[in-house]
Amino acid sequence: MNRALVEEIAGLGGDPTDLVWEWLLKRGPHGSDFTWGQARREPAGYVGVVHLQEIVEEQSDLDPTFLNRAKAAVGLALRSENPKILRRAIQVASVLGSEEEIKVISSMVKHGDVSVAADARACTFHLKNRLG
Repeated sequence: MNRALVEEIAGLGGDPTDLVWEWLLKRGPHGSDFTWGQARREPAGYVGVVHLQEIVEEQSDLDPTFLNRAKAAVGLALRSENPKILRRAIQVASVLGSEEEIKVISSMVKHGDVSVAADARACTFHLKNRLG
């Protein structure tokens, strides 16, 4: 991970040596190509939310601590001012989040970065439906 990301993670209160941060910020089926809707040949949410949920479940099966570490990293990342980090945190929160994340993410629906705002709206909608 580059120095700027390491400093950002540490500044947020995270442990840059925890590989969950690398997964959150550099790998995983989330990021700038993430989609909330339906791809032409796939059911709604497959490219993004459904696939992300499957990957999170696989990671959790491989490492029982993954889920808690990922939730903690997402919570910290939601405090970032970096739009790329915020978008990834919002996207992952869509499958890991709770009422607490809805409150934080719904406050971003009018974010100055249009991509962050769009992800915040989609995630809030998705979380409200998922949590009932």
